[in-house]
Amino acid sequence: MDNLKLYNWYGEEFEPILPEIGHSLKAYKHHVRNIHTRSTDKINLRKKIEKDLFLRARYKITTNLKRELSSHKVAFKNKAKVIQDSIRRLKHSKNLETLIKFEIKKIQKQKQDIKIYSFDFLKSLEKTADDLERKKLLINNLIHKTKLEENDLFKKYCIFSISLLYLKSNKSYIIGDLIKIDTLNQSKLHDFEKECIKSLENPNQFFTDFLNELEKSRIALVQKKLNLKEELKQTKSIEKRKFIIEKNNIKLSAKKRIIELEYDYNQKIEQQKTEAKEIKAASLKKIKENKEAIISVQRNNKHKIYKIKHSTKKKLAALKKTYKSAVKSEMLKIDDILQKEFDAFINKYNLELAYNKDTQVFYKKYFFNIFNKLKVKKEVKQYLKSSYLLSQSQILEKTSYESKFKKVESDSLRDKVLEDKKIREKYIFEKIQAKYTMHTLKKENKLQLEKSEFKKNKNQFKKNYLNSLKEFRLKRKAKEITKQAFQNKKIELKVAYKESVRECVLNSQVFRNKNILKTHEFRKLSERKINKKLYDSKITEAQKSIPTECIKNLRYYSLILGFLFPGLSEILFFKQRTKGVIMLLVAVLIWTLVVPFSFGAYWSKMNGIPGLYDLGSGILDAQKGIFPDARYYLFGAVISIFAMIFSIIYLSVSSISSFRVAKALEQGSRPSNWTHTKRWIKTGGFPWMISIGGWTLMIFIVAAPIVTSVLLSFTNYGFNHQAPTQAVDWVGLKQWGLWWVFRENNLFLSLSRVIGWTIVWTISSTLIPITLGIIIAILANNNRIKGRKFFRVVFILPWAIPAFISIMFLRNAFQGGQYGYINYILLSLGIIKESVNWLNQIDTARALVILVQTWIGYAWIFMLVTGNLQSIPKDIYEAASVDGAKGKDVFIKITLPSLLLSIAPMLIGQFVGAFNNFTTISLFTGGGPAFAEPTVFGEASTDIIISWVYKLTTGTVQIDGNQAFAAALTTFASIFSIAIAAKGFIKSMSRRD
Repeated sequence: MDNLKLYNWYGEEFEPILPEIGHSLKAYKHHVRNIHTRSTDKINLRKKIEKDLFLRARYKITTNLKRELSSHKVAFKNKAKVIQDSIRRLKHSKNLETLIKFEIKKIQKQKQDIKIYSFDFLKSLEKTADDLERKKLLINNLIHKTKLEENDLFKKYCIFSISLLYLKSNKSYIIGDLIKIDTLNQSKLHDFEKECIKSLENPNQFFTDFLNELEKSRIALVQKKLNLKEELKQTKSIEKRKFIIEKNNIKLSAKKRIIELEYDYNQKIEQQKTEAKEIKAASLKKIKENKEAIISVQRNNKHKIYKIKHSTKKKLAALKKTYKSAVKSEMLKIDDILQKEFDAFINKYNLELAYNKDTQVFYKKYFFNIFNKLKVKKEVKQYLKSSYLLSQSQILEKTSYESKFKKVESDSLRDKVLEDKKIREKYIFEKIQAKYTMHTLKKENKLQLEKSEFKKNKNQFKKNYLNSLKEFRLKRKAKEITKQAFQNKKIELKVAYKESVRECVLNSQVFRNKNILKTHEFRKLSERKINKKLYDSKITEAQKSIPTECIKNLRYYSLILGFLFPGLSEILFFKQRTKGVIMLLVAVLIWTLVVPFSFGAYWSKMNGIPGLYDLGSGILDAQKGIFPDARYYLFGAVISIFAMIFSIIYLSVSSISSFRVAKALEQGSRPSNWTHTKRWIKTGGFPWMISIGGWTLMIFIVAAPIVTSVLLSFTNYGFNHQAPTQAVDWVGLKQWGLWWVFRENNLFLSLSRVIGWTIVWTISSTLIPITLGIIIAILANNNRIKGRKFFRVVFILPWAIPAFISIMFLRNAFQGGQYGYINYILLSLGIIKESVNWLNQIDTARALVILVQTWIGYAWIFMLVTGNLQSIPKDIYEAASVDGAKGKDVFIKITLPSLLLSIAPMLIGQFVGAFNNFTTISLFTGGGPAFAEPTVFGEASTDIIISWVYKLTTGTVQIDGNQAFAAALTTFASIFSIAIAAKGFIKSMSRRD
């Protein structure tokens, strides 16, 4: 059996200072539990690492699988593509005419190749070093050779051209029949073709044999095409089966590797856990076997341990009593201590500033003030505490590791006190010296003299600066120096002027001493803070490196106590008093305010969570004047649920935190102090601290109303059930089923009209402003455009003007009759003969509302895109131009992808905003104009879902529980928009990753 081991924060092992403590039954079991806990923690840590590696490996296998399947699919398609390309190349074998046309194109291509070759030959000849005669010879040879080749091509061309002409003019010609060239229309023949016919001995037989041979070639090609088609058919069938088999094999192979990895991962972890359990079981079994021997040793050591602990306790109590009396005694002598310190202070600084009649007033004023007296008191107390801690460490030296910790604490505190004293005396003397100097200068009338001298020097420096600046400005006008050189010189002169003034300040006794007095407190506070940080770092290091003895089973007590009363564990077990008090105050607020409020206390209008049961309808009594408001009941219940969730989270987190600290304490690690907690709050915990307020506001301002609206859709709230005078009841999914109930009242027609226009409106009012904003931003960002700043200001004006004003102005502009601005302008110009009712026609009203939204929305997109365009590195464009990319390619391949990657989340938000854009519709058209055949649900031609729901809730349509029905419609619309937004965000994030 292993003896009890202690572990610090670094995991280092320590033996107990008093060995007898570890030779007890409880200590052995405690050690086994610690070993098992540490092993489990290591296994869990290793599990996280292994899981991360497994997930990475699985992701890599999945990615490789997709790539392999894609390559395999491409290979399968390519096998068929090769044969398809071969078949496509044989399309000229359809008939003789197509074959002849194909051959004519080949001849034309050969002729073009000869021409290109000749030009290239001549160009290369220009660059050679051959003499003129040699070049002439080569050119003549080229002409001769080219002429021969062209003559051959012309002959072939003439034969094919005559054959094609004959076939076109004799549609009834059958292969094998004798051709009669004489029947051809001679006017259609070229002179070369006529000469070609004359050069033949028997033209009719020649062309008959030629076409017969050509037909044989065509039939061979057709047969080849048919063979290829059959081959393609067989290849597709065979390769498809092979492709499916190989595809399945690839998938199975990848799945097998993933399963093997997962099995290895799970098997390894389970094996380690089993081994840890077996070791624990074996250790406990061994303890059980040696139980009697252990109890015997424990019985023998019990008296010795008690005697040591009792003696130590007695000494510590006596020491504490002595310490308290010493503190009281020293506090009574504080004036004498202060006087002694003053004498030592005089002796120390007498050489720098002599103590005489003139200076003694300043010495006494700043040394014997109340602030210095309080600081001396504090230092005396801290010094006595350091001595007390040192004495404690000496008493505990042979019994506990607390001795080492208190020794470090004592040394650190003593060093801190001595350093604080040095800092205090240093700054007291600095203040005395500065004040005395200022007094002397004033007394000798040098104060005003130095001030006037400084002012004179400063004016002279400024004059020199302005003269030099004027000189360089004249040089700039005379074009002796460039604009950039002038700007650089201006900066240089300004820096030199400021440096001269600063040097003058430093040389002045008045300003130097004023600056010392101004920064005195700040510098003193900074040095004291540094000293405090040094002290804290020593204590923190001691807490981490020095273990503590604790064989009590605190973890489960801490877990329960941390949930019921957070902070008590910290105060009672871990000595974290400041942290414990704060946590306890929050717990008191939860148990005295949040929990009672959540169950109906403090406010009768809200019944908390129990109010969800019947929404107050059970106690409604008109005769007695009891009218519970179901709205308060519903919203109060939702608020109470969220408050309880927050409270349970806080209690759970406190409980888990106490459990972890207790577990570490059982192993020998000391709990951290308040300084460590403060450091965590300022660093790692800072994001959590600032996020809590945001989460709370989001839950109670955003989430609570949304949840209330969703719950409202399961009630009959609305017409005939208006709170508080009428009862509101739960009706389940009835409101969701009203869509089917009202189908006979043309609800589906109403829905189709509203949803159809909502889709058109959402897409149009999103894509058009985005497209326009991007185009204008790209144009305004072009370096070739002059006055870009002016254009940017102009383009953001619609964004600067409030949307309400813009909408109302445009509504008045498009009014019917002669009062609308647009009608007045068009009538004045003679473009229209009579005024148009723009907003009373469905098509024009819809077009105009989209136009208005475009006017309002494009400026924001313009600003967003402009900012992103300026953030794209110019090196990318330079690299693209070097590679030969043109403007169109640069925009499609570089600019647009970079923009979409940056602004994708904003564009998704724009889409969701357009889907729920009630303001523009309501102010500009009010949902109108009405349809020619309206339904009872009152939808109009420009109503979107949200504006139509508003009409249902404001009493335009009287349906039993109309507001609950509207809540159901709103929930459905919200689910749709949230789903699209979520999908868009996920896609944009995956592309970004």
